[in-house]
Amino acid sequence: MFKSLLIPIDGSPDSHIALNVACQLAAPVQGKLHLLNVREPFPPMHQGELISVEAALKAASVETAQREGRAVLDAALDTLPSFPGYNGEFDLLIEQGYPTRVIVTVAERLGVDAIVMGSRGLGQLQGLMMGSVSHKVTHLAPCRVLCVHEPPRKHAHAAEGQPV
Repeated sequence: MFKSLLIPIDGSPDSHIALNVACQLAAPVQGKLHLLNVREPFPPMHQGELISVEAALKAASVETAQREGRAVLDAALDTLPSFPGYNGEFDLLIEQGYPTRVIVTVAERLGVDAIVMGSRGLGQLQGLMMGSVSHKVTHLAPCRVLCVHEPPRKHAHAAEGQPV
């Protein structure tokens, strides 16, 4: 039984699915769920635009990280009313740093039974170039790691002309 689970939430559909899976795993013993949002220390550059030093510092501020992280976690919690059976405790954590390192460190600090995370987050280009966060966490975590993702939709393949 899982009495304590860490669920990294990045706002992606797969992280929301991971939260639902974690609820199912924790439901039999009403285990504690630790929802973690990791804010990277500096904002990503979108479409190659340059940002000013002032904008980068503002985006990296603790207040901004807390506000944005809380919004991501609240959105994930809004997906839960459809899941009956889990009435346990949620712990909301917002940390700044590099996702892999923070997830592993928080898992160690909390002594969780497992990490349940989405396998396809928001940084897909970075994942292709440097390896995905879920892949790295799987190799470094001090506990079990369950990676989940939304199965491909049949109609999406049919629309692309690919066999189903």
